[in-house]
Amino acid sequence: MDAERLKSFVAPVHGMDGTVRGTGVFVAPDGWFVTSGRCGDPGCDLLVGGQPTLVHQLPTALRDMLFLSVRAPASPAATFTDGGTLPADLIAIAYSGIDDRPRVYSVQARTLLGVEPIMLHVELADGSGFEHGFAGAPIFDPRTSSLVGVIAEVRTDRALAVPAREIQAALSTGAAHQKNAVGKRLKVFISYRGHKPDAALAQTFYDELVARRFDAFLAGENIRWGEEWPVRVNAELESCDVFLLLLSPSAARSEMVIEEVRHAKRLQDTRSDRRPLILPIRVNLPMSETLTYDLSGYLSRIQQEEWTSHADTALLIEKLYTSVLARQVRDEGGQTSAPVPLAALEFPEGQVDIESKFYIKRPPAEETCFASILQPGALIRIKAPRQMGKTSLMARILCHAAESGYRSVPLTFQLADNSIFADRDKLLRWFCSVVSWRAEVEDLTATTWAKAPGSKMACTQYFEEYLLKVVDQPLAIGLDEVDLVFDEPRVAADFFSLLRGWHELGKSHDIWKKLRLILAHSTEVYIPLKINESPFNVGQPITLRDFNEQQVRTLVGRHGLSWDSDAVQGLMAVVGGHPFLIRVALYHIAHGDSVLNEDFLAQSSTDSGFYGDHLRRHLWNLEQNPQLAQAMRAVVANHEPVQLATEIAFKLDSTGLVTRQGNSVSVRCELYRQYFAAHLKKTS
Repeated sequence: MDAERLKSFVAPVHGMDGTVRGTGVFVAPDGWFVTSGRCGDPGCDLLVGGQPTLVHQLPTALRDMLFLSVRAPASPAATFTDGGTLPADLIAIAYSGIDDRPRVYSVQARTLLGVEPIMLHVELADGSGFEHGFAGAPIFDPRTSSLVGVIAEVRTDRALAVPAREIQAALSTGAAHQKNAVGKRLKVFISYRGHKPDAALAQTFYDELVARRFDAFLAGENIRWGEEWPVRVNAELESCDVFLLLLSPSAARSEMVIEEVRHAKRLQDTRSDRRPLILPIRVNLPMSETLTYDLSGYLSRIQQEEWTSHADTALLIEKLYTSVLARQVRDEGGQTSAPVPLAALEFPEGQVDIESKFYIKRPPAEETCFASILQPGALIRIKAPRQMGKTSLMARILCHAAESGYRSVPLTFQLADNSIFADRDKLLRWFCSVVSWRAEVEDLTATTWAKAPGSKMACTQYFEEYLLKVVDQPLAIGLDEVDLVFDEPRVAADFFSLLRGWHELGKSHDIWKKLRLILAHSTEVYIPLKINESPFNVGQPITLRDFNEQQVRTLVGRHGLSWDSDAVQGLMAVVGGHPFLIRVALYHIAHGDSVLNEDFLAQSSTDSGFYGDHLRRHLWNLEQNPQLAQAMRAVVANHEPVQLATEIAFKLDSTGLVTRQGNSVSVRCELYRQYFAAHLKKTS
């Protein structure tokens, strides 16, 4: 007998806390490992020889055993006995928990008759009792060095073992299951920002995942020279099982990263299997650090880990591996939103904080809104493309209302699961629940909803008979991202006609005069709404314009820069008066990352420039809609306005890449012309 060789087939089974759960044995060279079911349950976290595992329970009668897949062992696996009569002297190898070494014990075994499935009765040859760690211990025939059985259950003076032939049969009958479970290579998409330490950490995760037989996608590693990266990134996101997000301060400000998160969250919300699993790791970004408005909405219900130094890497790799394996276990087997903190960041992204000195007023928008919100039954409509300041203006209107003694309720449709928009009843009930929560009153939808004849009436009664009565102040509700409702025209028509009806009630019913509504949207309303049922042709319209030269000059001064008119006009010649683009440029120039010179346009319109992330996000979105990409290609190729189909003109306008007069469209700024003329031509 070669005891050392037999020991090489055996490994201890530990819990994630490091305690010994038992012993087990490798039974196949591709990583199959068998132990006792007493060591854990399917889906639990176990380590075999220090390696994380995926715990299976094959579809057989052997419910006393666990079948685990582990990274393939370096040495061969044990061989099964050919059967026949059990020899008188057998050996068991177990990790007793006394130390880290496997010990060899002489045992005797006999077959228990009349038991289904067939079991072996095992006793220690010296008559002593079994110690901790014997669960899952393999039993070998010392003459042939073959596996006779594996201990399933341990008692004080005896143990029960499953014969090797039963284990072999289980593996054989579970071959198809094995092929799907172990043979399947889950795909992990690694989202990161290409700066230190993000890139190095992303590469470490990529290398570890590949070594552990997963398919991993890392843009710098997987996208070939000349490949259309927006198409490839989108395809990888669509097919991934796990979305690993390395969220450093720079990544949290990255438009491309935020767009990837948005896309992954949308996929998760619209799929029955909830793919992909989203795993955020904050890289030098403390949990106390507030995320942007968008990221907060996407990640508010998702647990996040932290990385602060290279000492955290090994543990996070194991946690990642265990989480990915847990995802695979769920695949084999077949929440009320939290408040979103408002971003308080000086870097230009998301909502500009109420106290920020970098918010630039655009008269008469603020004064008009502040006066309108105080009017009984008020309805304010804010329309502007993305990143023009709609959410920031809405926050200030709600703040003004609160200071005037109103109950202010911010509500963004980003927090709603995608499935809600396809169902009128779900949408209206969600709407009432969120308003109740934000207004800090009890949610009574569960007890009141079914009593009304139809969901529109239920929603109306909920407001009239409950919310507007229990809240003893005027109720100001800010509805952000209402564009998300447009995608389901029938549901949208019902929802918006309801808001119009409430606005009309406010003209004649005192209770409805208490309700004040603010709607913010990017897209022109092209859904079919009857003129007397639309809230988009009544109330106070607000259109946010680009910054003018004086407003840009004010912002320049607040960044501590001393520019003359030529410098201000030089920047505006590149990015126009686009509020976001102006702030990004001033931020980087004020921090010494860039200078405003004759090469500014050439440098800023590249993927490596500080607008690169913003430009790639737009390019990616255009590539998802060939009609928009074709229209944008025509727009940047012409220095005169281009006539487009109405809906295409509306949608392109909502992106913020163009300006529109009727159906005539022009490129928004020279930065966009330079970048998209080059990149859309490449992808045509």
